[in-house]
Amino acid sequence: MFSQAPAEAGRLRISHQWAADKDARDRSARVLAAEAQKRAPGLAISIHPDSSLGIAPLDQYDAMLDGRIEAAIFPLFYIAPRIPELSVTLLPGVPATIEHANLLKGSEFHMRLRAVAEKNGFHIVTWWWLAGGLVSIDDKIGGVDDMKGVHIRSGDKLFDLMFARAGAVPMTMPSTEIADEMRSGRLNIAQASLETLLSMNIQRVARTAVIGGNALYISLHPLMVSTKAWSALSDAERKAIEEAVDVADRDFIASQARIEAQSVAAFESAGVRTRAMLFDEYEKWLRLAQQTSWMAYRGQSPESAGLIDALLTSLIQSKPK
Repeated sequence: MFSQAPAEAGRLRISHQWAADKDARDRSARVLAAEAQKRAPGLAISIHPDSSLGIAPLDQYDAMLDGRIEAAIFPLFYIAPRIPELSVTLLPGVPATIEHANLLKGSEFHMRLRAVAEKNGFHIVTWWWLAGGLVSIDDKIGGVDDMKGVHIRSGDKLFDLMFARAGAVPMTMPSTEIADEMRSGRLNIAQASLETLLSMNIQRVARTAVIGGNALYISLHPLMVSTKAWSALSDAERKAIEEAVDVADRDFIASQARIEAQSVAAFESAGVRTRAMLFDEYEKWLRLAQQTSWMAYRGQSPESAGLIDALLTSLIQSKPK
């Protein structure tokens, strides 16, 4: 069970770990704040990038629950150890592209995921999915057969099952520690969103990168608000935020359409050998994912089984709007 301190009506302090203005999650949060305050001038929204409130990335969920902050932006898989069902937001190979992920907005899967969040003390506000890549300090990277004996950071325990089956040694750390661990040689390969790889300047320590093609990593990094703080807002303030979300989501989608090219350019400019994942590599990973990560996720609970079924069904039924 969780407990929350009383929320202050009409105030949202948004915490996140990424660079101000440089990262799309920060920029789109500022779009949302500006749009919401146009519609509800008395609504106080402040954005705190770079963990500037002194709250570590992995502690932001607890900080929302105990009232130190009202809102945060972080990958939902960060709290999958506490809420295992949330690993569905980083299942390897599905969705395969940002376009597929965005089509899930408003789907049965979206509604089921929101219900899990509400039960655990927070409200999912935005629908921000990010594509990721693999970066390495070694020459070989990308395929199942390249993983034997390497130390890898995926970000999620269930994802680690797939890499472990391929022979890798998973390591656990927030994205803020990737550069130092790679620089030290303790970490060979890291997986993270392209936004994170750029904002953390991973191109300065990597030697090779796999960016583009069908991705292993497509992950949900939403703006979320504690249910206590959400309930403390007036009807007009909630309506203002929901209208602002439509603008912010469009802004975020536009930013992700550009990020792959920006990432490739940044890595190649830094001398990193960069390529897209080949389709036969993706297919081989997908078969391994179904035998490991997907199977383990489905077996966690009836709720997990329902979520992955809803995800796969919603993807099949999704159509461009």
